[in-house]
Amino acid sequence: MEVKPTRRDKDQQRFYLLLMISAYASTLGFSCFYYIAGATHISEKGIIVFLLFVIYGVSSFFTQQLLLLFRLSIVTAFTAFFIQVFYTGGGLSPAMAEFVIPPLLAFFYRPIRDRYIFMVLSALALVIMWPLTSYGFTENTLLPGFEVAHGLLATLFVFIIVAVFTFLFRETLAKKNKMLNESMRDLKSTTKKLIQAEKMASLGVMSAGVAHEINNPLNFIKGGVGMLSKDLKKSDENAQFIMAIEEGVNRASEIVSSLGHFSRNSESMEEECDLHQIIDNCLVMLQHKLKYKVEVIKKYTSSKHLRVIGNEGKLHQAILNIISNAEQAITTKGTITIETKAKLSFLRLTITDTGEGISEENLSKISDPFFTTKPSGEGTGLGLAISFGIIQDHGGKISVTSKPSEGTRFNVLFKLSDRFK
Repeated sequence: MEVKPTRRDKDQQRFYLLLMISAYASTLGFSCFYYIAGATHISEKGIIVFLLFVIYGVSSFFTQQLLLLFRLSIVTAFTAFFIQVFYTGGGLSPAMAEFVIPPLLAFFYRPIRDRYIFMVLSALALVIMWPLTSYGFTENTLLPGFEVAHGLLATLFVFIIVAVFTFLFRETLAKKNKMLNESMRDLKSTTKKLIQAEKMASLGVMSAGVAHEINNPLNFIKGGVGMLSKDLKKSDENAQFIMAIEEGVNRASEIVSSLGHFSRNSESMEEECDLHQIIDNCLVMLQHKLKYKVEVIKKYTSSKHLRVIGNEGKLHQAILNIISNAEQAITTKGTITIETKAKLSFLRLTITDTGEGISEENLSKISDPFFTTKPSGEGTGLGLAISFGIIQDHGGKISVTSKPSEGTRFNVLFKLSDRFK
């Protein structure tokens, strides 16, 4: 599998390319100058250095070992500087300032130890050059009258190299600072969403306890209403009140039961899950949001014994998230159609809404964790991501089709267990 280069790799390639361009231009320029100035043996060595740089540059197209080529390039440049200084006056040569370039270039590259190595080598070259000059080992082979031009050329070369690579360093530093700021913003945003997700998880645990505590008094009320209805059934007026109380108790029991299904903490994936019952429980939990603006149309398959093997609590959570998103997509009035079909060994669940729809740009992102189009504080972007994960954990497949202003359709395909086919 082909590995794409990272941003750091691209920055290093760009840096090495600039280094090679600088090496080509400087070696050719100095070689021509020394040839004109009569120092032909320096110009000959300069041509050899130029050819070495060409080899390094060509090699960079066939290997990813940029670090090795970089080190060879710096060592070659360092050797060329030493020869240049040695034959143009030694310690008195204006090219002495060029010894600052190797550690400067090493500073811009990744390995920190290289910086210290080339700093030490440059310092040693400076220290050694003075006694070599004092004892007459060095010489100035330039023709008379070229010393000033050589000084200006060497100074200009050092200035250009320092300016160019300092600008490159500042540009790279600015990019890294920008990336760091973006990472910090993403980290803060992710932290807030994780805190919100943790709160929701804690709320689920708390809901299970609340559902259990509410269920007990509801049973007392239901039993008491049953006893009263026997004594008051002869009065039509009282019977109406009894029926209203029973309806309210039954309604509250359904909500508590649905809440219990949602907050189940079982990790078992071997439960027999009645998909129709799970959908009905989800609709009960969302009834307070649905009843004012959404008409729910249920088209359940008539096939019997259609159960999915998995975790009922997790399936409840996944389907609740999908229906909740469908409800939120409808701003005024609309419909949500829930349809189930059984065919061979598969059960298909389709949830279609007439809401705002999803743009093509966002359609591929809806399963990404923390992706949301809702304003800050109104959504974590975890709902659909969790739903996609739960359905995949159950061996199911989920697909989404949508167009702006034309609604959205979720297609969920479950594989039925052999015992329920």
